[in-house]
Amino acid sequence: MSAKRLTLSDILTMTLQRGHGNQDSVTLTRNAKGETQIEVVARGRENETLRQVEQRCRETFDRLRATFPLSSGFVGAVSDPKGNGGGDAA
Repeated sequence: MSAKRLTLSDILTMTLQRGHGNQDSVTLTRNAKGETQIEVVARGRENETLRQVEQRCRETFDRLRATFPLSSGFVGAVSDPKGNGGGDAA
């Protein structure tokens, strides 16, 4: 007995049913230089503002950046909630 070949409609239906939910995620990888690359995905929860989602994402990223500094010892710019890039004005 051969397996049923899925149509595009079947695949689309399965994809939509599965969905992504509201799960946050963190991915840590190492590049060719051995540096840890951080990806943080924060999804909005019910009754949560975009600013709250951004804050959760920023806090997670900053914590992980401190845990995995660059090989030079540089921890990286701390994100700035005021949105000016975290750098000091000259």
